[in-house]
Amino acid sequence: MLQYPRSDALPCRGVDAGGIVDGGMQMTLSLTGALKGAALLVAALFCLAEGGFAEASWVNSDITAAGEASDKPSPRDDFHRAVNYEWLSTAKFKSGESRVNSFSERDDEVEEQIKGLLTDGSLKGHEAELTQKFHRMLLDWNDRDRLGVEPVMPYIRRIEAIKSIEDLTAYLTDAKDPHFGSLLMGVGTTADSRDATNETVAIWPSGLLLADADEYRAAELSASAKRRKAANDAYIMKLLQKAGYGRERARAMNDGLFRIERKLAAKSMGLKALRMPAARRSCYNVRTKKELAAASKRFPLAAIVDSEGYGESREFVLREPEWLKNINEVYAPENLEDIKSLLVVKTLLSTANLLDREARGWAVERVNSVMGSSGEIPNDQYAYEMVSAYLDEPLGRVYAEKYADPTVKARVEELISKVTDYYREMLSKEEWLTKKTREKAIAKLDALTVRAAYPEKWEDFSELDFKDNAAGGNLVEAAAAIGKFERKRDAKLVNSKVDKSKWIAVPQTVNAYYSPADNSINIPAGILGGVFYPRGGGAEGLLGGIGMVIGHEITHAFDTNGSQYDENGNLSNWWTKKDKKEFDARAKAISDYFSTLDAAPGVKTDGELVLSEAIADLGGLSCMAAIARESAGFDFAKFFEAYAKVWRSRATKESEEYRIKEDVHPLPFLRTNANVQQLQEFYDAFGVEPGDGMYLAPEKRITLW
Repeated sequence: MLQYPRSDALPCRGVDAGGIVDGGMQMTLSLTGALKGAALLVAALFCLAEGGFAEASWVNSDITAAGEASDKPSPRDDFHRAVNYEWLSTAKFKSGESRVNSFSERDDEVEEQIKGLLTDGSLKGHEAELTQKFHRMLLDWNDRDRLGVEPVMPYIRRIEAIKSIEDLTAYLTDAKDPHFGSLLMGVGTTADSRDATNETVAIWPSGLLLADADEYRAAELSASAKRRKAANDAYIMKLLQKAGYGRERARAMNDGLFRIERKLAAKSMGLKALRMPAARRSCYNVRTKKELAAASKRFPLAAIVDSEGYGESREFVLREPEWLKNINEVYAPENLEDIKSLLVVKTLLSTANLLDREARGWAVERVNSVMGSSGEIPNDQYAYEMVSAYLDEPLGRVYAEKYADPTVKARVEELISKVTDYYREMLSKEEWLTKKTREKAIAKLDALTVRAAYPEKWEDFSELDFKDNAAGGNLVEAAAAIGKFERKRDAKLVNSKVDKSKWIAVPQTVNAYYSPADNSINIPAGILGGVFYPRGGGAEGLLGGIGMVIGHEITHAFDTNGSQYDENGNLSNWWTKKDKKEFDARAKAISDYFSTLDAAPGVKTDGELVLSEAIADLGGLSCMAAIARESAGFDFAKFFEAYAKVWRSRATKESEEYRIKEDVHPLPFLRTNANVQQLQEFYDAFGVEPGDGMYLAPEKRITLW
């Protein structure tokens, strides 16, 4: 993706995609997921001259206000800050938010459109009825305050009634329970990486409160993890006491929660390992249900799979075999109380935003403590975001039918066709590729599935419904009904063929992604506005915005992750040994280059972590520049300025700290500066010369195809 979505939640169905921005979601078997490339199309040759890499010293304008650093710089010294200087000088964080950028600005535009739809009584159809009913319930604070914590208490009492491991197994395998607090594992359908025409069932570890398993193994928590744990501790203590636990009991339960998570994390893969190219194969471990049962004699994995509706799958993909061995050791009587504490706390955490004002206020405090934000987002924004979180597909249909423009859809599809034509010609002429690899690459390009703006076929939500407040319902029960519907819908896919017409992202998404599982490029209607799709911006704005987005996503098909999949979405090595060796050398050169760049004072960029997205950025920009060269009178200065505006961003220091450690995308100011300095047109357009901050000697530049 261009960036990761804002949510930390881990959905059931995996996307396994490459995209264009950050925000907090892991997109491999998790759109937390959606979701994680080096380069056939954007592999680059970094010519190392005597003296090695240049040491760029640009200011991190994401966290340093433009005026704090110095006067407006020349575009020859710090292009990103020069182009965005006025914006950086005036951009303000909204209440309750830790970041403002081009994506959030476009999000705001889409939000305003959708908020109008959520209160428009003239709209007809089941999707409009569902989303508006849930919206009304969210804003009925009188009823929510009256109910307080009571809606979730039946589920808490159910966990408290567990007295033995046998009781725990009965609880985890009860198909009627929504298991707000987790099943201690994740399970869901996904395209089979060995035969992507078939659906299979994947199994993975449940999420951790510190997000990264590596943190639990470290001698000392990182600064961001310490901040997150402190915020979690305060939040959890309040929720437990609200649920009726005494202070000492609550403290003991919170301690037990961290103790059991540390044990569960002991053999789980950390975030960086999961985002490395090698994870594509190491996480593909096929098992039959009989083999799963034999490997999990204590933890009832096979029984849980049955109870969730996935038991008839011909086979299963076990993402982390070592995790399964470990959870079988942890699933023991001596850990029962700590496991119960985990289930209680996660039940409260997953429903707190559906309870009363007090619980919601605590949730806001936690986010502010972790991300460095302050205040609270407005009530109408909160309600919109919650509807989007629980009913994104029905909301997407309502949005698309009102606001998605078929003319824009056709224009974007035409631009995608133009970009694929460029890549096809480029691949056919690439001298370092052998004939066999070139033909496979072009076959993959020719088989690309294109999804633009909105789907042609909508999902059926006619079986989903829930009671509103007047009928005796509440938000927790509504969420349970939505979860049950989604599990049932997903389980129906077991042993079926993959439906390539099905969208994973929803039309209102302000993002884009490439999915190697079905070799598709996905450009939702949400991103077709703002600086990405400027109306009346001319060819320069179009190519520097949505054109670059399209080039970025298609490049993901040939990055360090996407290049492991063939034209059908199968995990397959279609490279000759010679070409793969050259490919790896080019990819390493890009990683090495980004590792020389300062992310913040005293902190270097992790070139390995950001490699796939760096390659996609380089490919997208290079592709657009090549297309632009064919246009007489094209203004490259306007083109590069349009590109720089896409990455304008301001963030809190806490938010930036998280990104540097966990995000697979380079920081925004680097996505501008490190990429434009590779193209000669940039030097020509702005008169960049040796001694300028943006100058990189020709022999040291990343040379694209």
